[in-house]
Amino acid sequence: MSRRSLRLFVCGLVAVLPVSCTPPISAAGPAAVASDAATTRVPIVYGSQRPLVELVFTGADGRDRHVLAWVNMGAPAFVLSKSLYRELGVGAGGDLAFRIGALGITVAAASVTDGPGELDGRDLFDLLFAPRRVEAVLPASVLRRFAIALDPAARTLTLAPPGNLKPTGVAIPIHVDPVSGIATVEAHLGDRVLPLVLDAGAPYTWLRGSTAAELLRSHPDWYQANGAVGRSNLAMADLGLERDGTLLRLPDLAIGDLILPAVGALGTGSMLGRVGDALAGELFWDLWQKPAPIPVVGWLGGNALSDFRLTIDYAAGLSYWQRERPADPHDLDGIGLTLVRAGDAYRVGRVAERDGRRLVAGVEPGDRLIAADGRPFRGMPPEAVWELLRGRPGTVRHLDLERDGRPLQVAAPAVPF
Repeated sequence: MSRRSLRLFVCGLVAVLPVSCTPPISAAGPAAVASDAATTRVPIVYGSQRPLVELVFTGADGRDRHVLAWVNMGAPAFVLSKSLYRELGVGAGGDLAFRIGALGITVAAASVTDGPGELDGRDLFDLLFAPRRVEAVLPASVLRRFAIALDPAARTLTLAPPGNLKPTGVAIPIHVDPVSGIATVEAHLGDRVLPLVLDAGAPYTWLRGSTAAELLRSHPDWYQANGAVGRSNLAMADLGLERDGTLLRLPDLAIGDLILPAVGALGTGSMLGRVGDALAGELFWDLWQKPAPIPVVGWLGGNALSDFRLTIDYAAGLSYWQRERPADPHDLDGIGLTLVRAGDAYRVGRVAERDGRRLVAGVEPGDRLIAADGRPFRGMPPEAVWELLRGRPGTVRHLDLERDGRPLQVAAPAVPF
């Protein structure tokens, strides 16, 4: 794969992973408050373990157009689906205006991305969220104009002028890119510093593969398995990043005065093959981190952040963390399969392995998943599939599969991760 092809590939994942593939956002920023409302609080719904909020646009017919948008704190640019981009006439120039709750916001048309990109010919909003209809990304470059509070327990997002939200929880400094708005924290594992993007919009924590390998050389007991499973399999695409990734548990991850116990993470696999990665370095991550304020080794995702009410005052460079529920060290326990979404169905991308041993006997890559315990996979959204394959260690799921047109049944035990 050439460098140009790789960049096009990575840009095609803009709805999965935050990559700068759009025209530069002006230093003045893409967003401006166009309302006298000081503060607004809006409900969150979750799709594929990602927070979604409603935005309201005005269509060409003058009517309100209500749209679900993915709150992606790791994305630098505002994204619209291709159909909505044309429906709103963004390409004709002029600012794009919308409302979120009581706030009116404008975004420069030149900084709006036309479509989230495709992978294997499939629109990525559809890949990630179907059957739920999601048509936009609300990015960090817009959020940075406010102080925000993301409250998973209450399922709300609050936006307020900088300095106008009452801090609650442990204060932790952040780095904020003045243009993209992407925020990072410094996490510590002993004397090792891990700069991470804060991204509650990602279902799980991901790390550079080289970083994960370094950690495991010093702490082999942190190793869990090879192959993304459960929420760590967050793209459900046929990617070496997931298929060849390594799962680990990070004990006592320190962020400021906070200790996050047993944080699960996926150290990503090779994207260009071992030889290609050895020659080019981790080009995927090098491209991905460009909008971040500092070089990073990954992102801290929803598996850790959803335990907290997270307040971010971008202008002050501070975040506040108020724990709302205990950490879950068993969030991936279940059936060890890396999945690929194909249309409205699912197939096996890899059978997860531990120390070279497959964790599900009788299943092969390419097998199509038909049902688990009699419940069909066809048409299920990703979050329902993850839940169906979860289970306490020792639980057995009875899988119906299809291989080369032939049905087969497998008793698959849930294992700890």
